[in-house]
Amino acid sequence: MDTDAYNFLAERLGLKTDIGRKALTLAVENIKTLDRKQQDYGSQNIARHGQYGVIVRCDDKTARLANLLNKDTAQNESVLDSWLDLANYGIIGALVSLGEWE
Repeated sequence: MDTDAYNFLAERLGLKTDIGRKALTLAVENIKTLDRKQQDYGSQNIARHGQYGVIVRCDDKTARLANLLNKDTAQNESVLDSWLDLANYGIIGALVSLGEWE
């Protein structure tokens, strides 16, 4: 998405703050990542274990974050990547809770 598209969307949503606009940009890019991973992996890995499976994945992600924050560098995953994955797990958990995860 280009800057004009994000600005248009922010206007349509009535976002008033710079943080709201920055969060919108991250959220849209993160949803695009969720969509790509859904295409690669499907939904059965989550559907098989439901909300408890999402909790386990969130726990794994927070443990990785704690580990990454105690290191100077990481080989395979950045702190930002971990935060964004955790945000998507929150969305996935909400979709499972709503009965919308397929």
